[in-house]
Amino acid sequence: MKTYFLLIFILFQFGHSISMWDVYFEAGPAYGYDKYLILDPNEEYTGGFGIYEGTVFIQGNGAIINLDEGLGIWVSAQFEDSDVRLDMEYVSIINGFEYGAYYSGYAKGEIRNCNFINDYMGLKLLDNTDVSVVNCNFINNEAYGLAIYTEIPNCHVSYCNGWGNGEVYMENCPGWGNIWTQLEPEPGIGNINQNPYFTDLNNFNFNYIESSPCINQGSPELTDPDGSRSDIGANYFSYIILGDCNSDNTVNVIDIVNIIDGC
Repeated sequence: MKTYFLLIFILFQFGHSISMWDVYFEAGPAYGYDKYLILDPNEEYTGGFGIYEGTVFIQGNGAIINLDEGLGIWVSAQFEDSDVRLDMEYVSIINGFEYGAYYSGYAKGEIRNCNFINDYMGLKLLDNTDVSVVNCNFINNEAYGLAIYTEIPNCHVSYCNGWGNGEVYMENCPGWGNIWTQLEPEPGIGNINQNPYFTDLNNFNFNYIESSPCINQGSPELTDPDGSRSDIGANYFSYIILGDCNSDNTVNVIDIVNIIDGC
């Protein structure tokens, strides 16, 4: 009997995950999007899904989508006047067999503060796509961090970091478009190529240690939730100590008094 209950406990603790297809299917409209997906950083999300109509936003809140060697999230628009787009922020997409995210046709998107890690290609763009990428990490992707196929896609990349990829950026036609690659003479604004110094990359802890070069190196036009200049990546670093109500960098009895007084 003890063995039986132990097995149930293990399955409950370690076998539970949420399908991203289910999250997408159940999401409703909000803030002008046809589907607004809100993820919980304390949950485990698996698998990808496809978008061929409507507008979708993923509010990641620091959550991880583990593709587990499967296909990632794709968005495709068949016609030029189609309003099909995927915007996302503060989410890590990892372990994609072919890609983390994939835009084709006339699809559009804005990708802010995301991580693409351990995919074959982190982000893949084709056809007439138009995508803006800011404050993102491309880390340990086997072939490319960001890959552009054909000469047509428009991709503006700024304040991003690439490290440990086969190549950080790949472009079919050198010098075409707005993307920075090693083939072009000038780097994109704010882009770096440095070890992000995650807390524990192997165990999917994508928070930063204090010496990370990504802290406060995101776009100066954007701020993190704590009000500081934006960081690069899906998990922002805060110097605020939990419980430090008087901001003296120490948690002590004075903070307890402040808490009682309504901190």
